[in-house]
Amino acid sequence: MTIHGNEKPSRKLANLVLVVVGILYPFIVYVGGDHVSPPVFGVILGALWLIRAPALVHQPGGKWMLGVALAYCALLAFGGHEHLLRWYPSLICALLLAAFTHSLVFGPPIIERVARMMEPDLPQAALPYTRKVTGVWAAFFAINGACSAWLAAWGPLSWWTFYNGVVAYVAMGTLFAVEWVCRQRMRRRLRNAPMGSAAVRLASHPWVAAAAGGNAGQQVLGMVVALTASGRIALARHGRAGIVSELGQHAAGDDALATPMAWRFVEGLPEAARIDLLLQAPLPRIAQVVSERVDAGTHVLSLALPLDLACFAEHFPEAPVLPGVLQIAWALEFASSRFGTPRTCRGMDQLKFQRLLRPGDQVELVLRHDAERGRLHFAYRVGDAMCSSAHLHVDAMPGVTHAQ
Repeated sequence: MTIHGNEKPSRKLANLVLVVVGILYPFIVYVGGDHVSPPVFGVILGALWLIRAPALVHQPGGKWMLGVALAYCALLAFGGHEHLLRWYPSLICALLLAAFTHSLVFGPPIIERVARMMEPDLPQAALPYTRKVTGVWAAFFAINGACSAWLAAWGPLSWWTFYNGVVAYVAMGTLFAVEWVCRQRMRRRLRNAPMGSAAVRLASHPWVAAAAGGNAGQQVLGMVVALTASGRIALARHGRAGIVSELGQHAAGDDALATPMAWRFVEGLPEAARIDLLLQAPLPRIAQVVSERVDAGTHVLSLALPLDLACFAEHFPEAPVLPGVLQIAWALEFASSRFGTPRTCRGMDQLKFQRLLRPGDQVELVLRHDAERGRLHFAYRVGDAMCSSAHLHVDAMPGVTHAQ
């Protein structure tokens, strides 16, 4: 099917009128059947088809469609019976069924032609989908035409009008909507196809336990990677930039388009439905609380440092370490919701940093609040090894009762 940008205004108007007449035809027949004779209908329809003829003859199958339509109009114009008016919707369905079926047999399918008008570089992988959709529309025209013909032959005029003027268009609109949803899903699959191949290649890398590609938003494709033990060691030694460079080359293979542009590193892959959400979410900025216990007013939080913690990308890119200032800020943040203390401190003493905290570490944070002296003690430890500790001078918030 082709579109002619230089069509005369009269032809464009005729096309529009023909479409409007086709939509309103059942109601025109229902209301005007007693006032307008079949010959007048035939002359009007024939004139519209003739004005459209120059465009139709250049389309595949357009000549015989035009011939059949004009033959019907001539039959109406030269003494056609009033009952013959009801067969126009069935005739249109038959013509469309023939056109869609012909395109399936001799190609290319009509839906493929329409798709190429909007997207000239249609991916090869999309061609089977366009063929299936063409077949679905051919089946629709066959069923719709058969129902319309049955009502034209044996049904009351009111039933025929309601079916062709309401039911048929509701069914057509529903089919359009369902196809649109399926098309979007197909486009996502095609867009994500390179990431599927990249994920398979990544699975063979010793740093990767599992990988899944997805959409990171704004037409950006990304990869979620669950790291092995050696992968976590590599992340600690080389930083995010180092393993992105290594895994990016491995993922691409010989196809540069299969290079993920966004990366997330995790302990274990989430379910498939959450891959896109994870890729589109910002990097975490605080540790995840795994569990917590309280012993005589002392809170002990078990924390997991995400492999993708935002600060690791900058501190330091090639040797990620949890900054000391962030350890203090986290202690104040976690204490604030438990003791009602402020998120800032006036000073600190006995500050010690004894061990580096790295991506993926499982850490315990011990918090103890001395309300009378306005001091908050924190300590980070991994197992029995002390990582950092300090006494922070905090002012209690007015009107807050402290947990003991």
